[in-house]
Amino acid sequence: MPTEVILPRVDMDMTEGAITAWYAKEGDSVRQGEPLFDIETSKATMEVEAPATGVVRQITAGVGETVPVGTVIAWIYASGEALQEPPSAVPAREMAADADVDANAEAEALALETATAPAETAETWVAERAAPHDAGLRATPAARRVARDRHVALAGVRGSGPHGRIGCADVLASLQASANAPATPKLDAKLNRLWLQRGAAATLVCLHGFAAEANSWRPLFNALRTAGLARDLGVLAIDLPGHGKSPADDALSLDRTVAALAAVLDAEQVDACHLVAHSFGGALAIALAASQRANVQSLTLIAPAGLGTSCDWAFLRGLTQAADRTTLTGWLAELVAQPAFIDEGFIASAQQQLASEPKRATLARIAETFFPDGRQKLDLRATLASLAMPVRVVWGARDRIMPVAHTEGLPGRVAQHRFADVGHMPQLEAAAEVARIIGEQLRR
Repeated sequence: MPTEVILPRVDMDMTEGAITAWYAKEGDSVRQGEPLFDIETSKATMEVEAPATGVVRQITAGVGETVPVGTVIAWIYASGEALQEPPSAVPAREMAADADVDANAEAEALALETATAPAETAETWVAERAAPHDAGLRATPAARRVARDRHVALAGVRGSGPHGRIGCADVLASLQASANAPATPKLDAKLNRLWLQRGAAATLVCLHGFAAEANSWRPLFNALRTAGLARDLGVLAIDLPGHGKSPADDALSLDRTVAALAAVLDAEQVDACHLVAHSFGGALAIALAASQRANVQSLTLIAPAGLGTSCDWAFLRGLTQAADRTTLTGWLAELVAQPAFIDEGFIASAQQQLASEPKRATLARIAETFFPDGRQKLDLRATLASLAMPVRVVWGARDRIMPVAHTEGLPGRVAQHRFADVGHMPQLEAAAEVARIIGEQLRR
């Protein structure tokens, strides 16, 4: 009997997930425990392992599809086992079809557009221009809905309808083109990166903290969207060297890390950007902004390293040694003042990042290089004072990792924002407020 491959629940609030990658195709052989596919929720991207050894068959959900938790999305057959119609395969497909409202709606909208494309009424012409966030763009209501749901900036979509009107098919084609684009356009741009959203206006570049990864910016990105600040905004998150899916080649050198970050911006054709960075990433952002390798329009630093000598060495060391879920959960709790923010999804994402012994060893070397014996090696206060662009520093008053006292003595032109009941992660615990602060930077 074949083994079901189901879409798992990775946090308590999760009801559905989007398939973002398959590591095996129809007919491929896999071994139990090997990465099989990636799913994306509103909080994280997770790698799901094969539940059995065998041959992958009857994949029912492709890349880009959103399906409910518990849906059977494929089967794994034992070697030599005859292909059959599994008893629950048809109901599973029906369940997925009933639940995937967006996919059905898109297909119906596309069919309707095809049937009615020649006619453009005065009412639709006026309605298309009434949308404040897409002024001057002609797009059907269905195209706008799909673009909103899939985080596609309409300004970057070429319309194929009358007078350049953007249809549902145009948005989907743009989305597919982005998915098929090479992840690394230049050989020297080695760091993994993720466009949370592409946009034709400003670009926000996000640098995470120690032991985190690019997807950790999703809660803040969602807060920007909720506040209406993400319209036509490009949001690029980068995995630091030795973190996430980035190689560790440049991880132990500040200069080489800055060069690697600049290479990504060059490869992604980011001519100018607004930087937002957290913790260890904050120190790197200061160095990048001062390097003249990037045209940084503004700098938003969240509990940054590099502004003082002290830090919680026990926390840094604990993360690199936490081999089990219970120990890891205890250390993660140190990040926040409000324990509810360390939910199942947060823990699962961190556990996936730190599950590999080689990855933990790499992070330990990074910690020993930049935080030897629990003292910060990087002193960037003078560098920060020399920057000409607008700088804002955000800190939680209950930060146990990087003391808020590090803000004392900063230049008067550096705006400071302190949050009382917040720990080391204001972008999570006070996401709406941090989004508004970034919004002020984007208006400059």
